[in-house]
Amino acid sequence: MGILNLKEQALLAYYTYNFLEETAASMQELEDALKNGLQNEYTKTVEELKREGLVNNSQDDGKERTTNEGILYMDNTLLINSDATERNKLAYVKDSLLINELVFSNHTLKEYIHKHVGID
Repeated sequence: MGILNLKEQALLAYYTYNFLEETAASMQELEDALKNGLQNEYTKTVEELKREGLVNNSQDDGKERTTNEGILYMDNTLLINSDATERNKLAYVKDSLLINELVFSNHTLKEYIHKHVGID
């Protein structure tokens, strides 16, 4: 059983969003989960993720997304094979969370992630 720190939980929320259908509603849901979940830590956590190169704003539309480095970081944290296909990433996330019994300290981020990977 491993414990994800707050930064990893926020990054996992971004990572999960990367593999969802991109709509204005899905982006808003991510932002709401991050703001409600992180509350006073929101700005600090997002800035830390950006400073470490794990999340950045897209030059195309200005939306925050996980970088390649952020994806690799989460793949390593979740023990997801680098050859896992992108269309199945959420299934790999679900399996990793269940098998490794990863613990969340933030209930809002946990709910967001579990909802989108299919954990009841």
